[in-house]
Amino acid sequence: MRRLNGVDALMLYLDGGSAYNHTLKISVLDPSTDPDGWSWPKARQMFEERAHLLPVFRLRYLPTPLSLHHPIWVEDPEFDLDAHVRRVVCPAPGGMAEFCALVEQIYAHPLDRDRPLWQTWVVEGLDGGRVALVTLLHHAYSDGVGVLDMLAAFYNDTPDEAPVVAPPWEPPPLPSTRQRLGWALRDLPSRLGKIAPTVRAVRDRVRIEREFAKDGDRRVPPTFDRSAPPGPFQRGLSRSRRFSCESFPLAEVREVSKTLGVTINDVFLACVAGAVRRYLERCGSPPTDAMVATMPLAVTPAAERAHPGNYSSVDYVWLRADIADPLERLHATHLAAEATKQHFAQTKDADVGAVVELLPERLISGLARANARTKGRFDTFKNVVVSNVPGPREPRYLGRWRVDQWFSTGQISHGATLNMTVWSYCDQFNLCVMADAVAVRNTWELLGGFRASHEELLAAARAQATPKEMAT
Repeated sequence: MRRLNGVDALMLYLDGGSAYNHTLKISVLDPSTDPDGWSWPKARQMFEERAHLLPVFRLRYLPTPLSLHHPIWVEDPEFDLDAHVRRVVCPAPGGMAEFCALVEQIYAHPLDRDRPLWQTWVVEGLDGGRVALVTLLHHAYSDGVGVLDMLAAFYNDTPDEAPVVAPPWEPPPLPSTRQRLGWALRDLPSRLGKIAPTVRAVRDRVRIEREFAKDGDRRVPPTFDRSAPPGPFQRGLSRSRRFSCESFPLAEVREVSKTLGVTINDVFLACVAGAVRRYLERCGSPPTDAMVATMPLAVTPAAERAHPGNYSSVDYVWLRADIADPLERLHATHLAAEATKQHFAQTKDADVGAVVELLPERLISGLARANARTKGRFDTFKNVVVSNVPGPREPRYLGRWRVDQWFSTGQISHGATLNMTVWSYCDQFNLCVMADAVAVRNTWELLGGFRASHEELLAAARAQATPKEMAT
């Protein structure tokens, strides 16, 4: 038994209706690296053998009686791999457009809460004979950093590793209501002990936010007001999604970063801003004010995590979609990102995780339902959700099949119906665009805008580079 922390539980409480809080993980495999090629029975067997490498795959959640505490994770004695691993063929000709349209259909349904909260679709028929593993994994299990650790455990470092031998598995029976109630009462003193320090941290945060507001400091979007300008992404969710993805050369992103003296994350945020600006211009409503993006930031380093979970929080950063010039936009983005880092360092002790750790389930669930009824009027996630996760630098394998590409994106929510996420892998900078189908009719336009913004910055960097820099 393991109790969900506050953010883990929040991800469950935000589920409901057309809000699906599962994340999307895509591994594109190249079976040509195995002399025997692709085999569905072999893939099914590898899932069976490797399930124990990811203990979360067998964990389902159980609520706490009377909502006295957050839910718990327990091993599911009725775990059935065939209920979680499905096989499907991508429509011909199996290109990226057909694949992404299939992913939209896979993503747009809730996971079964009576089972472990994940599902993998094995997608055959991609061009070049490739196969994709499309996994829906509920955000309650882990943040992006934790998922990296899971993937490292599931995949091989080399194609020559010895076969995995699964140990015997004998899960205990599900705990009774009395047991769960007893555990909640046992944990109550620890929970009560967190109240005083959290209240002090919240008080300090309110003071810091007031000082920012009093001084007219607009380097960071205000936390406690509706700072995000209204736009087409701030609406309620429908039940349908739009999705697109593309790989960019990581070397080009690094070239821009190094030459122009900014971080890779600055380049990413500036390209997101450029993509949003281009999209809104085509919609006839070019932005006149800076927009606001919600950005996850790590609280607990990976090395200090005892088990998977959500150890990240979020803060807000200005998205300078209001600036037309790409270099000016990048410079403003760099200043905004640095200010957000400083702000988060001062306020992280009173982040969302610390607060929801103490709030009762019924209150949080009630607030989530109210946010859904008002179509996201609480302005919790602002205009756009963005994330940049550095992934493995060396190739990974499933058996002898090489992982050719790796894509990932988080969820969207009422009031913030656009998510743009990058996961790097080997020499790739892999972008996903996930959006509500009513808010954004065509995510390929946003992806094209990102590409155009990247090409602008790359051209500017090469124009400024010295001959020595261009030779390296």
